[in-house]
Amino acid sequence: MNPGIAAAYSILMADQERHYCLFMDGTKHNRNAGCRAHDNAYGIYGGGTERDRRAADLALYRHMRSNRDPLAPLVLFFTTVYGWFFFNYHGRPWRGQLVRKIFRNY
Repeated sequence: MNPGIAAAYSILMADQERHYCLFMDGTKHNRNAGCRAHDNAYGIYGGGTERDRRAADLALYRHMRSNRDPLAPLVLFFTTVYGWFFFNYHGRPWRGQLVRKIFRNY
């Protein structure tokens, strides 16, 4: 790759915010900010109890509702039912962020 193009590409990548929303467009309804807060509350810095996970899920739901996001109820359902798959800190059957093992770019 041309060194000039590589430098421009790296600058573009540095300026872009990470996409925290999995399976939905984070640019709509301020979703990415809510997903980032949700990940930080439980998934990345957390690892607490099921009560902590539920509080993080409800905070994401309230954020999405306050931004009039029509996907808020659906996201609450999926984070509540399937959240353990993506962030599991109990050690069985794995520990940590399985999503990063399956989806390398997440």
